[in-house]
Amino acid sequence: MKPRLFLVGILVGFIPEILNLNGDLDYNAGIVLQLMITMIFFWVTEAIPLSITALIPIIIAPLLKDINLVDVFSPYSSPVVFLLLGGFLLANGFERSNLHQRFAVKSIIMFGKNKNSLLMCFIFITAFISMWLSNTATCLLMLPIVKFIVENNFKGDENQKFSKMLILCVAYASSIGGMMTPIGTIPNAVMIGFLAENFNLEISFIEWVVFISPLSMALLFILWLYLSLGISHKTEKINQKKLKLKYESLGKFSNKEKVSLFILILAALLWIFKIKINNFLDINLNDSGIALFSAILFFILPVNKKMDVILGFDWFKNIPWNVLILFGGGLSMASLIMETGLANELSKNIVFLNQLSLLLIIFILTFLTSLFTEFTSNTATTFLLLPLLGTFAINSDINVVTVILPVVLAASCAFMMPISTPPNAIVFSTNQINISFMIKTGLVMNIISILMISFYVYFFGLSFL
Repeated sequence: MKPRLFLVGILVGFIPEILNLNGDLDYNAGIVLQLMITMIFFWVTEAIPLSITALIPIIIAPLLKDINLVDVFSPYSSPVVFLLLGGFLLANGFERSNLHQRFAVKSIIMFGKNKNSLLMCFIFITAFISMWLSNTATCLLMLPIVKFIVENNFKGDENQKFSKMLILCVAYASSIGGMMTPIGTIPNAVMIGFLAENFNLEISFIEWVVFISPLSMALLFILWLYLSLGISHKTEKINQKKLKLKYESLGKFSNKEKVSLFILILAALLWIFKIKINNFLDINLNDSGIALFSAILFFILPVNKKMDVILGFDWFKNIPWNVLILFGGGLSMASLIMETGLANELSKNIVFLNQLSLLLIIFILTFLTSLFTEFTSNTATTFLLLPLLGTFAINSDINVVTVILPVVLAASCAFMMPISTPPNAIVFSTNQINISFMIKTGLVMNIISILMISFYVYFFGLSFL
């Protein structure tokens, strides 16, 4: 805890009251405005742990009038919270079985024959794993493999730039890959939960994957083309002897890996054929239930004659409970901003955007979100903007998804600063990349992603629902 920043945050929350900036707001909206300012300050400065900040709506709830406490508490148990919990359990089982490392190393041996193909291989493997694991966990998994290859193949000044590109691609691909599934990164789940809680709009797991995958794949392909421009001797062969020895050290395909692969395939098939299963069996199978059902199999299916299982009684130690609380608190805050009418009042400050074309509105929102996320948490940015922009969209008679989807996607596309995303910070900590190189390289990817997200959502966003 940072006591001084904590006190400053409390004082900052009272600024609207001190300066009489909330004169046109009713009692509840005024309280929630102060709550929102304080929570954002705490999230940005980390004066107290992020998850503890997320519990503040529960503390403030008794001060509100004519607000049902259930409405404040219920977002903490939103179905999307359980989807994330199921996703974390699946990722935990995936890691415990060591299937992820076998998949990554084998793919690199098969497809990483030269510098150019190795770069492509790392980008797409990292992105695929990041669809299921968090982008942070994916980056931590892939970075040792990258360093292993660099140390055994690309020593010397002549390979320094390629080594940097190889390390940096892991961070960027982790962020882009996370865009492809609702559990890949928190902003995705925030949007799904926000739409369900406030607009009664349901987006399924497979709907998200089908719609976002073409955009993410295009960004990954452009990332490869862009980074490959700086590669000299692109067709130079890679010495894979030590990499093959590393793969051999993993041993034969174990029962743990077989069970893990079965569970992941089962989960994917259930998400894909959910609607057909519901129609055929006349049930109401949902994405959260599929995630939890699949995750529970890690506790049930034996991997040997001793009836050992992949996940045991210590499973809770590896679940990021703080993220689940953070997610619930953000949804609770967003719900209060909508319910008290504060979002409607705040949206009046951006009514001038109505004078612009829809494409220009989308571009501006995408650009500002990408810029904000370079210096703040993408989760905090998403929690702040969704209620404001959701209300703006309704008041402006614009499809709400068309307005908030680019914001959510742009929150994952911050490539310039080490503090922007955990993957950026992780690769920067290797001391192989200096900040000027990251800013220069990331700036181009920021511009490309802003343009691609804007045009993609403008032309295809209405087909999302």
